[in-house]
Amino acid sequence: MMSKTVPVRVLIVDDHGMVRFGLRGYLETFPTLCVVGEAGSAEEALDVLETISVDVVLMDLVLPGMSGAEAILRIGERYPAVRVIVMTSFLDTAHVLSAVRAGASGYLLKDILPEDLVQAIISVHNGQSVMHPRVVMLIAANLHSTEQAELELGKSLSDRELAVLRLLTQGRQNHEIAAELNVSENTIRTHVSNILTKLDVRDRTQAALFGVRFFEALARG
Repeated sequence: MMSKTVPVRVLIVDDHGMVRFGLRGYLETFPTLCVVGEAGSAEEALDVLETISVDVVLMDLVLPGMSGAEAILRIGERYPAVRVIVMTSFLDTAHVLSAVRAGASGYLLKDILPEDLVQAIISVHNGQSVMHPRVVMLIAANLHSTEQAELELGKSLSDRELAVLRLLTQGRQNHEIAAELNVSENTIRTHVSNILTKLDVRDRTQAALFGVRFFEALARG
């Protein structure tokens, strides 16, 4: 349970100053919460996280520059103890799945009642996930079809590419993968490039996330 003497430290990330102002003003009326910072972009949020301790981030998804989903992914990598709640006006498959897959602990719409937002922050800080009911329905409706599509996409990789992908999911670097598979680093770089192209992902991190889902789906049969 959350200590009554230590408020939850909240960072608000939204590109609209009035939204940040309103949220800060309301949240700071609760002794259980403390707004320790604001950011108008994902890049600014990452800078803030380097300088102050934060428990929960309220994250808009549509931001100038880096997207909220990408920011959530980076926050999870750098600050695994920090929990992120998405606060957005968007309720569609692309936005929901990108945020959830990146590691969001909550997905709320901006029409949420203020008192429900406070409870959501406390719940997420205590290790729970908080999703808008329509988000839960959307995830459930798309989970099976998405998994089947990813299984087919993963099966397009060669046996050697699958071996490289499995090692990527373990966080291995190219020289480590090369040593494990007894090939050159140039060969591994080629395999990684082919994997990114076939999976239509931008970087190793996204490929690794895909790999985790793919191998888990294979294991389930």
